[in-house]
Amino acid sequence: MLSRSNLNIGLHCSSCIKEEILFQLKRFIFSQMDFFTHLLLGFIIALIVDGPNFDLSLIAAIFMSQLSDLDFMLFPLWKKLPFTGHHGITHTPIFVFSVSLLISIILYLLGWLDKWLLLILFLSGAVHIFGDFLGTGGVPLLYPLNKNYYKKNIDLGVSPVLMLFSLVGITSLIRAQIGSVYGLDAREVALLLAGIFVVYYSGRAALKLYLEKKPENQGFTALPTLSPLRWKYARKVETAKEIVVYLKTKEGLKSFPIPKARKKEIRQCEDILCTYWHPLVQAEMRFFEFPCYRLNCEEGRMEITWNSAEAGKVMDVQAIYEKGELRVIKRFRKKRMRIQ
Repeated sequence: MLSRSNLNIGLHCSSCIKEEILFQLKRFIFSQMDFFTHLLLGFIIALIVDGPNFDLSLIAAIFMSQLSDLDFMLFPLWKKLPFTGHHGITHTPIFVFSVSLLISIILYLLGWLDKWLLLILFLSGAVHIFGDFLGTGGVPLLYPLNKNYYKKNIDLGVSPVLMLFSLVGITSLIRAQIGSVYGLDAREVALLLAGIFVVYYSGRAALKLYLEKKPENQGFTALPTLSPLRWKYARKVETAKEIVVYLKTKEGLKSFPIPKARKKEIRQCEDILCTYWHPLVQAEMRFFEFPCYRLNCEEGRMEITWNSAEAGKVMDVQAIYEKGELRVIKRFRKKRMRIQ
């Protein structure tokens, strides 16, 4: 049976809670590659809006630029309130605005007055969400109107290129705060860095559009890879009965059909495909538009490894059916599906 009660892995046992905490901690540490990008954007906003002052507005901008990614601290709520999970409620405009307003009111009551504070708080948090929207992870932009995830797949959710650029940018802003950088003050350096961000994303968006318009890629979505000039291609076709994802790989075009029917029992290898709809699998796969998988069925054991074209080698979810029980295991991947 595929009911939650038959899982060996769940959020109800103490050992599994430890495993889940470790998994989320690993993911948080990995995600800190984009810590510097969000930090730089918060720094830029504070300097452009309020000038080159090391004061409350700068501290507020830095705090709000990172707040959304502290969602892992809500882990105890995830079981009963799934939308508090990773890239959930904390990555919504309504959350950012509410927190910004609350902080502004509290600081006002404490006597810390800054006419730009609310704007800086909101923009710093909103730019974090917008950056994730441009990447591969996706954010629920229209919550609470709907819980759909929106994204543009212009760059990786965690981009080494942006991380290196952000480190250089933060160093430059700190130097400009102390003195100047090639005759530019901190606000001018912030404006220059903001312009570079706009050019970078605009260029990648134009390249993505050009690649998708090529005849051989018609109907496919171009997805970013670790190499800035290399893209992979995926397409999803959905009918009333199934979802089929097509991926261009080194071996040619591969298809991954996923039936929409929810089966109550697993009797043959193909039945394990219905684990895609299991709550613990969906907790990780709900962000992604192009799911794919590997099947490995032997006598007495059926296993499927869920991944996505967007996630690459970052993480996957295994569903293992053995001795009449289903186990769901989340892990960071050691091998990557060879997607072109």
